[in-house]
Amino acid sequence: MKILLTLPGPLFPADTGGKIRSLNIFSRLARRVEIHAVSFADPEKDTAAISEMKTMFAGYTPVFRREARKYSLRFGADVVANQFATLPYFLAKRNCPRFRQAIAGLTAAERFDLLFCDFLHTAAPLVKLAFSPRVVFEHNVEFLLRQRKAEVENRAMRKLVFSREWKKTRRVEAEVCRSFDHVFCVSGEDRRLLQQEFDVSNVSVLTTGVDTDFFRPADESPHPCHLVFVGSMDWDPNEDAVVWFLRDIYPLIKRHAPQVTFSIVGRSPSPRLRAIAAQEPGVEVTGWVPDVRPYLARAEVVIVPLRAGSGTRIKIPEAMAMQKAVVSTPIGAEGLDLQDGCEIRIAENAVAFAQAVVDLLRRPSLRDSIAKKARKTMVERYGWDPVVAQLEETLERIVRKAQLSAAA
Repeated sequence: MKILLTLPGPLFPADTGGKIRSLNIFSRLARRVEIHAVSFADPEKDTAAISEMKTMFAGYTPVFRREARKYSLRFGADVVANQFATLPYFLAKRNCPRFRQAIAGLTAAERFDLLFCDFLHTAAPLVKLAFSPRVVFEHNVEFLLRQRKAEVENRAMRKLVFSREWKKTRRVEAEVCRSFDHVFCVSGEDRRLLQQEFDVSNVSVLTTGVDTDFFRPADESPHPCHLVFVGSMDWDPNEDAVVWFLRDIYPLIKRHAPQVTFSIVGRSPSPRLRAIAAQEPGVEVTGWVPDVRPYLARAEVVIVPLRAGSGTRIKIPEAMAMQKAVVSTPIGAEGLDLQDGCEIRIAENAVAFAQAVVDLLRRPSLRDSIAKKARKTMVERYGWDPVVAQLEETLERIVRKAQLSAAA
């Protein structure tokens, strides 16, 4: 099987949940089938990543573009200008003629069995492309992610932007899901939502996995009363989660555990987040780190206080694979087959979240029991190899169906 794969950007460094998931899936799939990948890339920043992409895949074509840095003046101006456009900003900035030309050129020059679009970001520009079969991997239900951001946002202008964005996104997402031959998503909840919202049946689940050899229990002991959050801080739901935690939950925890400390680990924290964190003693903002494992190893409890988002959070399987007790909101743990009080603690509001964290800090036996069950669950049910084997089988079925249809 020969696949043309489209990606929002190079998969290196794998410093976001989406890139980690894609790298684990497509690096393994590339050992089984022939893949030619196409992605957007920055001609200066992505030089090393481009070299790694060419090594990993049978072919790789970068489409060069320079994206406005988040929180920059250009970024703000682009977002404001986009309010009058039909596409949401995150899709408009990738609605690039050179990207479509690169795909059209490859499909004209070579024979591919299937077009695989990773994320809605790369499927939307190709919705009119005359190629079959086409599949899209929806890491998130994108309109729902933005709708939830609008619901929890307190700043009036951002709330207005997110409200417009999710409505624009829903229209595009519906068109893609209805016109593509197959849709992959990351959870049963997402599958049911896509089927219901867009009246499609060709949807299947790719379970989120974790490399349990790479993420394994550390030899060092955790730091007493230390909490850790891991996530790309330039993703709005992560920033909202940490700001909510610092303002509404962390003070409640400190009343019962005054010695508590907290590390916020992830790339591109905003000046706003740094300013809020600086007001709390014992809070560390690391920014980008080359390896999250040493930071997870120091945690007695890993927190995932997400109030927005969609799909599944890869940060939870990684922490659990390292035998860490995790406290999450229902949205944070959405899409993962985990039982509250068994492998994880789940709490919806600030008071309940703080109480769950305090319980785990005060009761080492409970914390260790949950952490050990979490590791066991990850090893037994969340490996990447079965996920990729299932994906290959489904892709082969899609290709065979398309070939039979073409022959008929």
